[in-house]
Amino acid sequence: MPLQSAFVAFLLTILSIKLLYPVALKIGLTDRPCHRKQHKAPTPLIGGLASYLAIVAVLLVNENIFPNQFAYLLASSLLVIVGLIDDYKNLGVRVRLVAQVVAVLIMTEGAGLMVTDLGDLVACGNIDLCAFSTLFTVFAVVGGINAFNMIDGIDGLAGGLTLISISAIAIMAWLFQDMQLFNFCCVFIAVILGFLLFNLRIFGRTNAKIFLGDTGSTLFGFTVCWLSIYASQGEQAIISPVLVLWLMAIPLIDSVCIMCRRLMKGRSPFAADREHLHHILLLAGYSINQVVAALLSTAFILVTIGIAFSLSLRFADEVLFLFFLVLFTGYFWCMNHAWMMMKIARYLRTKHGGIERDGDRRKAERRINTAISSFTLERRALQGNRRVIAERRYIPSQEQLSAVNKRKPALKNLQV
Repeated sequence: MPLQSAFVAFLLTILSIKLLYPVALKIGLTDRPCHRKQHKAPTPLIGGLASYLAIVAVLLVNENIFPNQFAYLLASSLLVIVGLIDDYKNLGVRVRLVAQVVAVLIMTEGAGLMVTDLGDLVACGNIDLCAFSTLFTVFAVVGGINAFNMIDGIDGLAGGLTLISISAIAIMAWLFQDMQLFNFCCVFIAVILGFLLFNLRIFGRTNAKIFLGDTGSTLFGFTVCWLSIYASQGEQAIISPVLVLWLMAIPLIDSVCIMCRRLMKGRSPFAADREHLHHILLLAGYSINQVVAALLSTAFILVTIGIAFSLSLRFADEVLFLFFLVLFTGYFWCMNHAWMMMKIARYLRTKHGGIERDGDRRKAERRINTAISSFTLERRALQGNRRVIAERRYIPSQEQLSAVNKRKPALKNLQV
């Protein structure tokens, strides 16, 4: 049953993408290139919608595949509708946040699924939230949704991180024989794999064929949060609440750090920029695929460490939480010294890459020049107290293009 449903979900995802692709190009549901983008042609934002349609079809046919699936479908439908409008017309932050809060309330009030227990984080017994359960759940899930939304900056990253998180939950569900949770995880894993076939730079592609869009990143983030809470709370809990932090370590740590840095600079925590970890690695000259492989490998290692510490070595919750805080602190320090980390990453790339061919070196230089040009435009906009435009269809002005062209001779002499 799980394999059959997963296979159907995989095929439906591919079919949905094939059908939606020409429609998206025709109506303009695309992400157009601008100074903050890496792609060169308008790319359909249909990954999230195709994934949603496949999941809905499988859940409607198999009514008992997932507990409280009506509430899940209702909440996810709201997020998908708002996400589609945002992908097409660019909604404000407040509208998106209100929709996310309503979706979480459907989860807490409609499905009775909420965070009631944080575990023994400070060696003083389990921390029960009691009357604050709903409020904390709203805060945590909205934060998780936006963490996956913010990490969706390069091809394959958000989908790959979601795949790792849900695969870990599926393994836990299989070990503890929670077959309903395991079945749904298998279906969602199949959907992600179908999406990644078109989102990764594979099969000779130099760019992704489709993007998740806000529709997909919010759907993926919400689903990971839903499954994590289901697996860690209540009588059916199979993992400790603190282990959830390790299952979503990269998106959570990166988003919290970047929002803290924006607030420290007097900017909105939701303002778009190019200061995420993957942007720093791109500045160091690594390719998109190299950055994705490095971050997914790191996420896999952190998930493995968390599971091993929690289940195999039986580490207490407070120890797991302390290790996570150390990890967060180290990451925050590194991101506050981003240019130093970029230089170290660039050195490691050239040191361990051996003698580069001229063609490889030129490609690396072009990647660095493009990234620096984009970063420079953004910094100048901020220094001039101008509002940074997050418009997907934004095209840089002629003055900005001229500024970049003036810098090209100097950038070509940049030592890699």
